[in-house]
Amino acid sequence: MLRFPILLSLAVLLAPFAAAETIRFDPPNVTAGHSVDATVSGVWHNGCLPAAKGFVVDGSTITLHLDATAPLGVLCSQNTPPYSRSWHLGVLPAGGYTVIAVADAGSTSTELTRAPLIVRDAETLTISPYAVPTSGGPIALGNPFFLASATLTIGGVTVPANSELDGVLFAIAPPHAPGVVDVEVKADLCTLTCATVSSKAALIYYDPSDADPAVFEPVLFPLSFQGAGAFGSQWTTESFLYSNGPAAYFRDPLPCAGCTSTFTLGTKQLTNDGNPWGHVLYAMRGTTDALQFASRIRDTSRQALTAGTEVPVARERDFRPLLRFMNIPVDPKYRVTLRLWALGDYPQYIFAIDSVPALQNSLPLTRIPGTSMWFGSADVTATIQQAAGNPANLLVTPPPFGPNNPVVAPPVWGILSITNNDTQQVTIVSPQ
Repeated sequence: MLRFPILLSLAVLLAPFAAAETIRFDPPNVTAGHSVDATVSGVWHNGCLPAAKGFVVDGSTITLHLDATAPLGVLCSQNTPPYSRSWHLGVLPAGGYTVIAVADAGSTSTELTRAPLIVRDAETLTISPYAVPTSGGPIALGNPFFLASATLTIGGVTVPANSELDGVLFAIAPPHAPGVVDVEVKADLCTLTCATVSSKAALIYYDPSDADPAVFEPVLFPLSFQGAGAFGSQWTTESFLYSNGPAAYFRDPLPCAGCTSTFTLGTKQLTNDGNPWGHVLYAMRGTTDALQFASRIRDTSRQALTAGTEVPVARERDFRPLLRFMNIPVDPKYRVTLRLWALGDYPQYIFAIDSVPALQNSLPLTRIPGTSMWFGSADVTATIQQAAGNPANLLVTPPPFGPNNPVVAPPVWGILSITNNDTQQVTIVSPQ
C-alpha cells in the first residue's frame, strides 16, 4: 500500500488549537542555583505528534521548539490526540523570563503559547515574604551587615527601613506592577566606604486578583456547611489550621475570626460560609511546611451516635488527570453525592460505573469566584445502582478530545459522600 505525506499549511492546522497549549514549570517556584524543567501540553492538530527539538535562551526570552514536520511517507491520522513534551532548562540566572513555545515546520515557525517564568535570588538576601501584592506591603529582610540601620532600594525606589534588632530590617515595599524586582541593601554606618549587597530578582509582585502558580499553591477544604439536612439532621463542619513553625503567607485573609493573610503559631478554626465548594485557600509556596490541617463534619442532632466523619484536605499534589472511586457500596439505603474540583478552566466532565462504561453522565463545572478553580457536584445514586457488581467503582474523566473539547483537561480531585438514609451517618471516599 502506498502512503503519501499530507502537505498542509501549518498555520491552518494549528489555528483552531492555538489556545490549547499550556506551559508548566517544575518546580513552579524557581530559585537561582536550582534547575527547572518546562513542559508544554496540548492537543495536536493531527495524529503525528510533535517532538521536543530544543530551546534557545536569548536574554530574557526562552524559546521552546517543537518539531512539527510530518514524517515523509506517513499519512497522519485526522484525530486530535493530547501530547506533552518537556525541556530541561537547567540552572538559569536570576531574573524574569518570557517562555515561548513554537512549532517549526520547514522554514515556518508558529507560536503556540507563552508564559512568564521568574527565577528568584533567594540566597543573597533573605526576604519574608518573598512576594507582595502590587499595592506593596510589609517585608522583613536579613540585614547582611548586622547593623541597626541600612538604606533599602526596591525596584529602583529607596524606601525607609528600620530594625528592632540587629540583623533584621523591616520595611514597606512600595507599589509596583506585577513581576520581579531587584533589591539592594546599603549599610548606613560607614567608615571609608559603605558596603552594598544587591540581590537580583529577589522580590515578586503579584496581582491580588490572580492566583499566580509561580507564587501560590491551592489548599482545598472541601466542605464548609452548617445547617439543616435531610430527615431532621443538623450538620456542622469543623475545620482547623495549626502551625508551630515559621509564618505561612496566603493571598487572602484566612476565613477565620480575627485572621489576616499571615498565619503564625497556634490553632485557628475556619468559619462555615455555606459555599458548596468549601474553602479554596492560596498559600505562598515554600511557607507552609509547618502547617497542619484537619476537617470533619458531623450531625449534631445525633451527636451520641457518631463523633463525625473526617473530611480530607486536598493539596495541589492530590489533583490528577482522572479519578477512580473504588469500593462503593451498592445499596438502596445509601444516597451518594459526587463533588469535583478542577485546577483550571474546564466546563464539563463525565462519570460512569467501571462495569457499565456506556452509561455515561455529564457533570458541568463552573468557576469558583475569586479563584482559578472550577467546581461541580451531582447526585450519583442512580448511577451507582446500575453497577453490575457490589461494591462498585466510579470513574471520572474529561470528555473525549475533539472539536468540542480541543483543550487538555486540568488535573481534578473529588470526594464521594455516602449517606445512610436511616442513620444519616456519612462516609467520605476520596481517591488515594
